[in-house]
Amino acid sequence: MTVMQAYFIYNTFMLKQKQAQASVRSELILMEEKINITALRSEWINHMDYYAKTKQHEKMNYAALLKASEISKKVKDYINHNPVLSEYNTAYNVTIKDAKLAASGSNSPFVLKNKIWFGNGKALENPQIIHDMTSHIDGETNTMVKEFTTQSSFSINDWQRKILGQMLGLLLFSLFVFCLLIFLFYFSIRSLISQKKIADIQTDFINNITHEFNTPLATLGVAISTIEEQTKPIQNTAVNHAIRIAHRQHRRLKKLIDQVVVHASGQEDITYKKEKTEMNMFLSQIITDFNTVYPTIMLDFVSKHEEVDLYVYQFHLTTAINNILDNAVKYGAQHIKIQTHTEDNYYTLMIEDNGIGIAESEQHKIFEKFYRVERGDIHNTKGLGLGLYYAQQIIFAHEGKITVASLLPKGTIFTIYLPLS
Repeated sequence: MTVMQAYFIYNTFMLKQKQAQASVRSELILMEEKINITALRSEWINHMDYYAKTKQHEKMNYAALLKASEISKKVKDYINHNPVLSEYNTAYNVTIKDAKLAASGSNSPFVLKNKIWFGNGKALENPQIIHDMTSHIDGETNTMVKEFTTQSSFSINDWQRKILGQMLGLLLFSLFVFCLLIFLFYFSIRSLISQKKIADIQTDFINNITHEFNTPLATLGVAISTIEEQTKPIQNTAVNHAIRIAHRQHRRLKKLIDQVVVHASGQEDITYKKEKTEMNMFLSQIITDFNTVYPTIMLDFVSKHEEVDLYVYQFHLTTAINNILDNAVKYGAQHIKIQTHTEDNYYTLMIEDNGIGIAESEQHKIFEKFYRVERGDIHNTKGLGLGLYYAQQIIFAHEGKITVASLLPKGTIFTIYLPLS
């Protein structure tokens, strides 16, 4: 962007230079028309012809510039009173580039070259030619002047300073933008460094926490296996049921910690494989684990099909369903009903509760990250507002969809649609 800005300023500078030169040139052409430079040239030719014919050879140089000061005064006054020419500090002169006269009574002609004829008295810096005017008079035998060439030129003295003055506002604005870019660049680098430090601290913290979790988790796994071995001869149904739940939750917790380690290491490209899952058995395990945690909550499961096999991400889908069930309990549900059926190539899972419900104005927001329904004292309900957001993302990962229907204060129905194919 800085390069583009510099290029833009340079182009503007060059454009203003060309505009200034064009304006000055136009005004000087008008001036030459006003002082009638063609008539001045004719007068000069007649004047010099007279001196040549009268053999006043020694006065030729003097005669060539006899009226120069008078013309120069007119030019100077015109330029000083012209707003464009005076603004640009214009220097102007007309030079006799070449003049040849056949002097009467002399074998050698009179020659005049590169002699300033008239102007406004200022020196030309990097002169620009307005035009050359040449008169060849060789065919006329009655005149002594054989050739007369003049060149009018001008220059804008200190034009850089003048144009830069006109561009002062643009230059100051560009400087401000440049300084702003430098500040933003510095601030961005500083923020990146700060974020990297925070990310490193976060990664170290997660690694330390997961490392500390792994030891008791491994011990817990050994303890569960030991209890299982010791209770095999007893054949106690309740004990065996509790051991199966403990095994299942131990595996789930270990898998969860492993995923935390993977994400903390930055390996975002790791993919998970779908597993063929018999949904009735899958949901029964989730319900069993839920009843263990919430024994006072009544949970009914109704399936209209004996067996339905789907390919799902078991770990993540379990999390999504648990999030919906946990939300129901958090918001006052005492009775939850789960129903499943197939419809239009979708496996449909309905989770209905008798909690406080969700206002219609809030329903489209509940799947947003960190959003929590503001009802009563929000601090009485624990959570970060991530559960339903995560549940929706998991359903989307299965190429499914999730909807919500609710009436205050009659409860809520979440419906999950998973494709059968």
